[in-house]
Amino acid sequence: MTYFETINYIKNTAKFGTNLGLERTNKILELLGNPHKQIKCIHIAGTNGKGSTTVMISNILIEEGYRVGMYISPYIEVFEERIQLNGNNIPKDDLCNVVEEVSKAVDEVVSLGYSHPTEFEIITCAMFLYFCKHNVDYAVIEVGMGGRLDSTNVITPILSIITSISYDHMQILGDTLSKIAYEKAGIIKKNIPVVLYPQEEDSYKVIKDAAHERNSKLIEVQKNSVTLKSIDDNCFQHICVNTAKEKYEIKLSLLGSHQLLNCAAAIYAVEELITQGIRIQKSSILRALENVKWPGRLEVMQKKPLVVIDGAHNIDGIKMLSKSIDTYFKYQKLILILGILADKQVDNMAKIIAAKADKIITITPHNARAESADELLKVVSRYNRNCEAVNDYEEAYDKALGYSEENDMVLISGSLSTIGEMKKIIRNYR
Repeated sequence: MTYFETINYIKNTAKFGTNLGLERTNKILELLGNPHKQIKCIHIAGTNGKGSTTVMISNILIEEGYRVGMYISPYIEVFEERIQLNGNNIPKDDLCNVVEEVSKAVDEVVSLGYSHPTEFEIITCAMFLYFCKHNVDYAVIEVGMGGRLDSTNVITPILSIITSISYDHMQILGDTLSKIAYEKAGIIKKNIPVVLYPQEEDSYKVIKDAAHERNSKLIEVQKNSVTLKSIDDNCFQHICVNTAKEKYEIKLSLLGSHQLLNCAAAIYAVEELITQGIRIQKSSILRALENVKWPGRLEVMQKKPLVVIDGAHNIDGIKMLSKSIDTYFKYQKLILILGILADKQVDNMAKIIAAKADKIITITPHNARAESADELLKVVSRYNRNCEAVNDYEEAYDKALGYSEENDMVLISGSLSTIGEMKKIIRNYR
């Protein structure tokens, strides 16, 4: 397969939609020699924060000198971001090779009478095969959606982590926190420890019960274990994390109040890995957290005017974004470029963020599930009359800058589908 053929093959499987279950993934991997069984994995589920926690833990292990695979979704700018080895995207040639191998196994699975594997299942199998071929020491695996029936859940990890749980993908995972937590708790395996971010009571009970049933040690991140000391002019958060074992004075490169507890969760997880006999020095932890990068999350693209992109794409994410922009940035006017997927809680998301803005430009995310700019405008106008719909991304950014002066802020948010393309426009803008 050429690179073009590979990407087309993957995109064409999107028509098979979401079809949760592990049987197809297990069968493909069996035909490939069960590569996932030859990898030591750390498995991370959650509604928000799982990507940030994944990248922090990966960075710490890399800093210590290990060969580390990282699996994330979705990508921001290029597909290869989803599968990384030591912080580098999978090379195009390697992607072509593993996807071609997986495609042959897919054909065989279909011929055996299984329904056609989904896009995510195929990418997941390609990831396991790539990491196995490259003899990773550890793979840090982010769940795609839910956990129990997510195709990444074919693994028996050395550690599971569950980050913040809130409302998202409710049409699939359930309409209560208890139902959503039940799906996330599906990654907890018998006798495998699980690190748990502080949760609402309904979620906490479900996960605590699941850990007890499976004889899994439950390591609870304490809400008061982390404090923000200061934010410096270079956009670093200076924080202190106190666990039962150690005190960490951290210069964290990721912005956002939500990153404090994500960072604490990563440290609790690393301490458990150390307990398992894995060598990780405190100095490696501190260096890794100072240098960690997570694109598209409160990412400052330019100053004067301040241009920030953030992938907040659900209620909890928008709430945290709304809180964070006041904590971390100084600005006079806020110009918001907003694009949201139609299967999200569009009205509630708009209500939270719209009133903060002086001007709003709605756009249509380039995604089959998008809320159109015109439909979003109708929703936004209930909460802020100073708004308009623009269909072209570059025109939207050009207008936002035109409305801004050097002490203002342009914020682009609402969907991960939007910010990757906007990043390219911002970088290349005149």
